[in-house]
Amino acid sequence: MGAPTVTAEHMDLKAEWLEADGLGGFASGTVSGIRARRYHALLLAALTPPAGRVVLVNGCDVWVETPAGAFTLSSQHYLPDVVHPDGANRLVRFEPEPWPQWSFRLEDGTVIEQELFVPHGISAVALSWRLRAPVAGVTLHVRPFFSGRDYHALHHENAAFRFEPERDDGEGSGAGETRLVWHPYPGLPGIVAVANGTYRHQPDWFRNFLYEEERNRGLEFTEDLASPGFFRWDLSAGEAVWVLATDRTQSEWLRLPAARCVEKLRAAERGRRRQFPSRLHRSADAYLVRRGEGKTIVAGYPWFTDWGRDTFIALRGLCLATGRLDDARSILLQWAGAVSDGMLPNLFADGGDKPEF
Repeated sequence: MGAPTVTAEHMDLKAEWLEADGLGGFASGTVSGIRARRYHALLLAALTPPAGRVVLVNGCDVWVETPAGAFTLSSQHYLPDVVHPDGANRLVRFEPEPWPQWSFRLEDGTVIEQELFVPHGISAVALSWRLRAPVAGVTLHVRPFFSGRDYHALHHENAAFRFEPERDDGEGSGAGETRLVWHPYPGLPGIVAVANGTYRHQPDWFRNFLYEEERNRGLEFTEDLASPGFFRWDLSAGEAVWVLATDRTQSEWLRLPAARCVEKLRAAERGRRRQFPSRLHRSADAYLVRRGEGKTIVAGYPWFTDWGRDTFIALRGLCLATGRLDDARSILLQWAGAVSDGMLPNLFADGGDKPEF
């Protein structure tokens, strides 16, 4: 049984969603689109699955232009408690299944649908926007916010950030296609962006984002993010698609034209999610991730990796009770390689593969 559609009058704008990639990375946020945690991001990748997590793409500003004027679809929280722009006010529907989907109604009656999903097994996220009904003269703009930091840390304006992208004229390139790669800092994977729209370079810093949940926890709660420019689509001509991935992601589909890439990823992910008999089974699957050549169980999102005690308590419910015996075997064999003096590790350090007992 799927989750019910959430309409405007019943919407909890602070409710959170999370899309896991099966590697330890994920995308997450709130229904309103306002990031409330340092862990809310579009592209958060595990460099040494399931650990070594870094935030590469934090979020984005989205706006559309129609014959009636310009309208925003996004909102950000800035110091000192200022929410801008007002895109959340146009949100009329949120659907969490099979992945997060939003509907926005503009003042001129235009309805725009947005969806986001994370394909299993690769460090990537796919976003799309479409008109519910044909409308002439509608353009979509998306300005991404980048960092390049440990997922527990926060990012601040500095002179070292590299704004300039590299053009990737690969197999999927062509008219109306944009393929770019950013390398924000040495030692981090590059950020790949694939879109069936155009890109305009317009670098700038956006300062003093405020994360409410971090403030509530008594932690540092502000961040500066780098924005290299913005993407533009003719939404009246068809669906706008935007794929973000790391340059270490191995998927032949990322070399296809953007629309075809998203079509393949969407179909594969929809088919995969349909195999689960219930929403609970699919939610449980998010905790099974890769470690080395085998598998393990993440102790919790958004900040835990895999802990020995949690893994073996949860294995019975996540794998044995659900008939996933091959996954149970893979977990047992993977952890067996870390046994020392008859002890299982308490945890693996977040920065590497060395276990702690």
